Amino acid sequence: MRLLLLIGLLLLVGCSAGVYPPGRGAAAPERQPLVVMSLNIRYDNPADGQHAWPNRRERVAQVIRFHDVHLVGAQEALDHQVAQLMEDLPGFAWTGVGRTDGKTGGEYSPIFYRTDRLELVEDGTFWLSTTPDDPGSRGWDAALPRIATWGRFRDRATGGMFFAINTHFDHVGEEARTQSARLISQRARELAGDLPIVMTGDFNAEPDSAAYATLSAAFLDARDLSQTGHFGPDGTFGTFEPRSEAARRIDFIFVGEGVEVVREATLAHHWESGHASDHWPVLAELVLPPP
Repeated sequence: MRLLLLIGLLLLVGCSAGVYPPGRGAAAPERQPLVVMSLNIRYDNPADGQHAWPNRRERVAQVIRFHDVHLVGAQEALDHQVAQLMEDLPGFAWTGVGRTDGKTGGEYSPIFYRTDRLELVEDGTFWLSTTPDDPGSRGWDAALPRIATWGRFRDRATGGMFFAINTHFDHVGEEARTQSARLISQRARELAGDLPIVMTGDFNAEPDSAAYATLSAAFLDARDLSQTGHFGPDGTFGTFEPRSEAARRIDFIFVGEGVEVVREATLAHHWESGHASDHWPVLAELVLPPP
């Protein structure tokens, strides 16, 4: 009986002292991990056949729910896909506009966020062009209009503020990608001010590109900072087919100075009939600087 009482007392003391596995359970308020994901969901294209959006919709939502993500930077989402994901993700809200008209036309680069953890304080969108405040504008040699969606968030767990920005660079224009990297680096610093920065995106640029060099000169690649190393495949853009190899790493999470990266991964989950998308989610667990 005394032994059982002693074990119970030790367990009680351990729990009250915050003895939990790393990255899980209770933590000091200023060190509450923030789980962030970048995910190109692939636009609703009926030509994708068995991999078309109606067959993948629930998988995308499952990945977000299973990993208990607090903030998702998504790409290629059409208006009805955004609405459907809001149905599938209870407790989430979102911000963003369509790239064609600044309203509902064309693909969004939306930011989804958990409202029990995050409060959106201010938000906006700009176009990756020489006229970034002109809705629908196309820059340099880009094939399509491209946008960046941003928000200033208050973390309800810590009381601190941070700046999040999500984007999708052009898939054709190399000059457009390089210039977009310069523009987004400048705008992010201006909009964030002194706030910690988290950037998600499908950059359509690999680590040996000029666009990546520009971004990494201004921000830090979460993979390079991960305290546990990288988990999962090296690449992020593969195919819908299960067990396919991703040949290109073009999806990234970047962070500003002072942001701690506990872990980072490429999530190549697949079901018998395929992946949730032809891009594989990038996940990072972050600890932001104390407020």
